[in-house]
Amino acid sequence: MTAFYARRPFLGEKQPQDGPVLYHLDQRSRTKRLGAAAMLIGLLLALSTLIKEHLHKPPGTFDAGDVIGTVKWWPCTGTSDVPGSECGYAVVPLDYFDPSAGTAKIALGRYNATGASRKGIVVLNPGGPGGTGKRLATATGPQFQDTLGEEYDMIGFDPRGIGETEPRTQCFPSPEAHAAFIGNTVLERGYDVGPNLTDPANRDHLIQLQRDADALWQTQFEVCAKTMGDTIRYMGTSTVARDIKFITALLEGEDALINYYGTSYGTVIGQYLVNMFPDRVGRVAIDGVVEAEDWATIPAYKWERLWQTSTEAAYDIFVDDCAKAGPSGCALARSENESGSEILGRIEDFIENLHRKPLAVPHANPPSILTNGRARIFFLGALQRPTTWPNAASAFDLAMKGDGSAVIQRLQDGQYLVDLERSAVSCNDNKPFPAPTPAEVIDEQLYVLENISRFSLALVVAEPDAGCQFWPVTPPERFQGPWNHTLRNPILIISNTADPATPISNGRRVQESLGDYARLLVQDSPGHCSHALPSLCTIKAMRAFFADGTLPEEGTICPVDTSPFPLHGAAQEYSEEDAKLLESARRIAQVVAGK
Repeated sequence: MTAFYARRPFLGEKQPQDGPVLYHLDQRSRTKRLGAAAMLIGLLLALSTLIKEHLHKPPGTFDAGDVIGTVKWWPCTGTSDVPGSECGYAVVPLDYFDPSAGTAKIALGRYNATGASRKGIVVLNPGGPGGTGKRLATATGPQFQDTLGEEYDMIGFDPRGIGETEPRTQCFPSPEAHAAFIGNTVLERGYDVGPNLTDPANRDHLIQLQRDADALWQTQFEVCAKTMGDTIRYMGTSTVARDIKFITALLEGEDALINYYGTSYGTVIGQYLVNMFPDRVGRVAIDGVVEAEDWATIPAYKWERLWQTSTEAAYDIFVDDCAKAGPSGCALARSENESGSEILGRIEDFIENLHRKPLAVPHANPPSILTNGRARIFFLGALQRPTTWPNAASAFDLAMKGDGSAVIQRLQDGQYLVDLERSAVSCNDNKPFPAPTPAEVIDEQLYVLENISRFSLALVVAEPDAGCQFWPVTPPERFQGPWNHTLRNPILIISNTADPATPISNGRRVQESLGDYARLLVQDSPGHCSHALPSLCTIKAMRAFFADGTLPEEGTICPVDTSPFPLHGAAQEYSEEDAKLLESARRIAQVVAGK
């Protein structure tokens, strides 16, 4: 079959008088030309799409062509980011033992050294697990330089599965879906504990709550296995430690020593780092110590016996300091001359009564009820942050007067987890163990409640590391020690005397394990980690350590330079330099807490 078409004459060409010029083409030639034209149009459209995607792609978008070892930086533009901070990412192996597994993108933040003589980088981690670390550099880079040294670049990062790092731990379709799943269950409202710990009915009630908790954990983890598959096996601390080593080499060179500062769970990362790579240890400081051997080898339901040995001391300081501040400084005080034990008695009577009759809270957003379990979780959180004690006292005083809105709001604001990102760390780290029965779990907790701390079951909910007997995957690596390596350089350990979450006994155990390669600095204060209540003595000891490795003298105990509650009398005056250091520590505490 043939085709004919008419065309207009070219410019200047004479038009025939007898009609249009006709061209005769065979089918093969026409098909070739149409195919070439279609190919050209397709190439142009593809090029246009690529250009459009490049022009509109956000700076942090993971390019498919990025290979392992790629590092990219750009100016940060977030509302909390300080001028001069940089955001970026590094591409690392997804699995350090299987090159075919693919890649991961580790979200980074950087605040460059401002001192005259740059010494390298310090990698920062705020704890959790689940805390995003990138913003430590982008939001508080200058403050960390005040406390650690201006000669270092401050490097924050979001660990595996967390924040902006990819792949993320996302087992549920959205944070709202996960919140809806656990909302008003024991995993959110807490365990309601009766006042008589030896009452068999109380034990039976708690065992039933534990059955519910086990079923909830099992359901969540089965959902996670379905939605994420094997991807969740790459979120453990062993892999995070390798990421820090890898990123340090990318930024500073293959032979660079690792400099690190971590708080809370970040101290677990620190202990993994120094024992997995002892010959790479530069300046490493851990603050508010979680004992890594316990973390890796003991089931989570047995941790409270070990880790709540300072919680009641912090509670005693809270009520005693409230009494000293009086009604003008602490809303829970009723008179100028009452004792802390009197304040404690009123608080405990109210909390115990919530077991029998929870408080309706219709004006919270969303409306809720204040239960015995939620009240314990509230107080445990408050004890960790002494600078918030006046506000916490005011909120709880309102609850005792019938309005629990402020307590519920603080509990909601304190939620930093959006999915199962914490479990993906703790369960990948924890050595497999025989599944305990609900009765075994509760009997362990009842022992702790009666002999160690009334906040034991509150910690189980506030620090959700339970249920690992149902974890569906095995990580590529699960470091189990030893924890007493000979290190290239000694590390600095910082513990508070009354830390309600990580007791001073943890710091002492780590020092004993590392011997001459660790030095313990004690801060005489309540609160979780040293920045919870600032101390010039502690800050200056950290600066000296990061400056040239100077360790504090053995047995050093640092006083704090501020009081949780406003006290009567003149405020202490500080030099401009010291006042700046204290303010920097306060700002770090706020950002670590997610504020």
